Amino acid sequence: MSDTAISIVGLGSMGYGMATSLVRAGHVVHGFDIAPAAMDRLVADGGTSASLDDAAAASDILVVVVLNAAQTEAVLFGPNGWAGK
Repeated sequence: MSDTAISIVGLGSMGYGMATSLVRAGHVVHGFDIAPAAMDRLVADGGTSASLDDAAAASDILVVVVLNAAQTEAVLFGPNGWAGK
């Protein structure tokens, strides 16, 4: 098990695949998605779900796999944005 905690924001096809690969490699993986079912699926496969705030506090690495630039900007610079953490 790795001590590196990784958060993945966006658990669609690509983000979910990345998250489960990292779980299988022994990393602690926190997942966030606007769809609760996506987070539940990651938890069932060995990851954890977290709010953006909780994941920011608990993670060493952030991977953003969202749809477009506006969503990326919201994750990084929005009201709960990671850039301010």
